[in-house]
Amino acid sequence: MQTSQTQENVRLVARAPKEVQEIIISAAELSGASMSQFMIDAALEKAKEVVERNRLLTLSMEGANRFFDALDNPPEIQHLDDAYDALKGYENGSVTFKRKPQS
Repeated sequence: MQTSQTQENVRLVARAPKEVQEIIISAAELSGASMSQFMIDAALEKAKEVVERNRLLTLSMEGANRFFDALDNPPEIQHLDDAYDALKGYENGSVTFKRKPQS
């Protein structure tokens, strides 16, 4: 048995000056869409941009908070003595670091 999903349509209402309506009608005709479809497409595109910008801003703030938290609470550096010893043996512009297996 196959079920179909029906999409509920709602009315969107906007008031605008006559000149705005004329420009929208002209643009809709040029793009081959009805005025309603043109307005819905334009509004939806703008709405998606705003939502995405807000999402990116939120993610950026989360990243900034993690960064500042890491500065305030830096992780412990393991094998710092090994790195120091390797740098002491620096010769001819090359250093070899040997990692110890982690236990």
